[in-house]
Amino acid sequence: MNLPADRYAHSDSLRLRYWLEGDGDQNLVLLHGIGGTVEIWRKQFEHLPHAHRVLAIDLPGCGRSEVPDEYPPDPLHLFAAAVRNVMQQAGMKQATLLGSSLGGAVAIEFAARWPEMVRSMVLIGPAGMNGNMAWPLRLMALPGVGEALTQPARTRTAQAIRQCVADPQVVEEEDIDRAYEMSRLPGVQGAFLKLLRVYAGVRGVDRRELRRLHFCMRRVDAPVLVLWGTDDRILPISAAATALTQFPNAGLIVRKGKGHLIFIEEPEWFDHIVSRFVRSPQAVLDATVRHADAPTLAPYAADAHDLLPVKLPRRATSRALAAASFGLVALLAIQRAWPRSGEGSGVL
Repeated sequence: MNLPADRYAHSDSLRLRYWLEGDGDQNLVLLHGIGGTVEIWRKQFEHLPHAHRVLAIDLPGCGRSEVPDEYPPDPLHLFAAAVRNVMQQAGMKQATLLGSSLGGAVAIEFAARWPEMVRSMVLIGPAGMNGNMAWPLRLMALPGVGEALTQPARTRTAQAIRQCVADPQVVEEEDIDRAYEMSRLPGVQGAFLKLLRVYAGVRGVDRRELRRLHFCMRRVDAPVLVLWGTDDRILPISAAATALTQFPNAGLIVRKGKGHLIFIEEPEWFDHIVSRFVRSPQAVLDATVRHADAPTLAPYAADAHDLLPVKLPRRATSRALAAASFGLVALLAIQRAWPRSGEGSGVL
């Protein structure tokens, strides 16, 4: 497919890249995760602009957006303000926010600060539900270690993207090529590590950020649809319980056998559920899991065979997570620290 044209806006002193297509009467704003770019949403730009006005933004320091001199102690505020400024320059007064991973946390911050601009939210494996995150990301927060593990190399880029999906076959070579190209842009590696180290550490997501984000969640009155894959290896599905307890009006759909980036693995289903939610948010939420203490995750009526009824643990212990992740961490650390000869770098 032909990718949308790059456009640029300014937020304070930063020049930010964005994509904007479609002329529907409902606005969608797409927010990528840490290390991501607008390209991660390319499959959504095949269909969603037919019925919606779709805006995707490279957050500050990501992709082709300008890198800030420093990330502040509350980077979510910086990102949310940038999203607001780009929306205003694109003529959007209100939108449904779609946030993946860290982009989900940005959407929550945005909704708490400017609720009048948020019609609803779709959060895909959002960050900040609890402190848990993949151990390779925790290791990257260590000085020196992170620099070694994120040196640009196409093999690392491919590995990073494929870790985010359950079926590596859905990742196309052109996606890896684009992500690798982005990883080699000046300042991108340093910006990624600076952001990661402000927001998280070896113990996971910063506890102060978690408390602040949970406070913001309780202030969000807009309907919130949470999507999570059972095989998410970046942010475990156990964190989904937090969304159901903290948001006043949220529902959860679990996708069986899917990973962290559901919208890449099953774009047709994702685009369909987003369009349906935009049209009738409360009707969609009423057909989902609404309580964190529900004994099982009830099937969503339209796609019952694709959902897996599972228990929602209220928390995963650090001991259990460490035991489950240790072997994978060791393997990834070895693979990433010593790239194959002749290859240069990249992270998603």
